[in-house]
Amino acid sequence: MKSINKFIKESSEDGLNGHWQDFVDEDTGEIVTMWVDDPSPEELERQEEERRNALKSYLDKCDKERQAYTDLKISSLEDQVWSMQQELKDLHNEYRELQIDQEEEVGALYVAGKESEAEKLAQEYGKRFNKNAKEQEKLKKRLGTAQKRLNIARNKMEKIRSNLWG
Repeated sequence: MKSINKFIKESSEDGLNGHWQDFVDEDTGEIVTMWVDDPSPEELERQEEERRNALKSYLDKCDKERQAYTDLKISSLEDQVWSMQQELKDLHNEYRELQIDQEEEVGALYVAGKESEAEKLAQEYGKRFNKNAKEQEKLKKRLGTAQKRLNIARNKMEKIRSNLWG
């Protein structure tokens, strides 16, 4: 809190309403006391109006950005890509499990001397492998298309952001 003597001194200093303020000199690190004029009521109102306008402009830009994000459906495109990637991982894991199962089951039949049963089982596994591989290929094509659409939408969004924010 200011002492009454300092307040009176500040008020009579120049008649323009100001105050003494301490600053730190960046070069020397010393504390320097300087006279700072207080802004006039008109200046304060102008600053407040600038602040309101800047806030309104910022909020408008945020709304436009949010609307563009929604219009471009980036969120749903990302969800599609991520779900396809997960499906592809699942199919790959299924393929690896099929390989392990085939080695165990067919190998056990060969060891037991049941070659004809082993061949039939190997044929069944071959069909499963082929089916899985076809599904993976279809999914990879769909995933590629979805990623292209997502990249196009992201590029459009980046242009919109660049136009909005500079």
